[in-house]
Amino acid sequence: MRLGMALPYQQPDGSAPSVTDVMARAKLIEDVGFDGIWLNDTVGRTATTWPDPLMWLLAAAASTRRIELGTAVLQVPLRNTVDLALRLITLHALSGGRFRAGLGAGSTQTDFAAAGVDYSQRFRLFAEALPAIRRLCNGEQVGAANLQPWPSTRGGLPIFIGAWASGIWVLRAARDYDGWIASARTSFKTLAEGIERYRDAGGKRALVATLSVDLSRPEAPLDEDAPLNLLCGPESAAERLQRIVGLGYDDALLVRFGHTEADLTAADLRQIRALIR
Repeated sequence: MRLGMALPYQQPDGSAPSVTDVMARAKLIEDVGFDGIWLNDTVGRTATTWPDPLMWLLAAAASTRRIELGTAVLQVPLRNTVDLALRLITLHALSGGRFRAGLGAGSTQTDFAAAGVDYSQRFRLFAEALPAIRRLCNGEQVGAANLQPWPSTRGGLPIFIGAWASGIWVLRAARDYDGWIASARTSFKTLAEGIERYRDAGGKRALVATLSVDLSRPEAPLDEDAPLNLLCGPESAAERLQRIVGLGYDDALLVRFGHTEADLTAADLRQIRALIR
């Protein structure tokens, strides 16, 4: 199983990190041995400042060489389709092909209210935007837009679909795209049902995102009906990851509980990375 880790969105004192800070943390995550850096997407949902994930990933790309870089997941309906496609193409090129676009319809009404987008139309907007994004990334004309992507990037941007385990988008991810990103905020049982549907439909890579980790907590058995997390001691966390492997998932994408990754030391990151090999 591959392990991904998030980047801090602020310094331990709450101040904004510099580009040097973001680059240094990204390099540390790569040096410790994580397989990917994956960031999620929030617009006006929390009291914490939440940066543009694509800009953070660009800084990460500048200080790393091998590690994957991805969004898990970017809310497509909140953006202009052509502008978003151009940004995805650009990051794919600047990262040397290491960028993975995890895209979704969004599921939090607060974000849509902040962006002035009708929440009830999110699935329609997503369904319309995805084919256009793919065509634009492949160098095709969409309406008046032709982004003329570099030949080396055409057709090469992997697109993963972020969706709840019971939705129709799980089947579309299996049929039409490069992978599925599930949410650990459901439950182990729901993830088990979702991966079965996804594999039965011919799905390839499957990732579990938003898996909160805090190994300072007491050891605890897994509650299969509760949201899945690693808020437990290292032995319990390692066992939970093995259970995810047993279901057939390929990646676990971790976030620090409370999104306070800035307080993780190098030793903390090594302990988390050692949970699975």
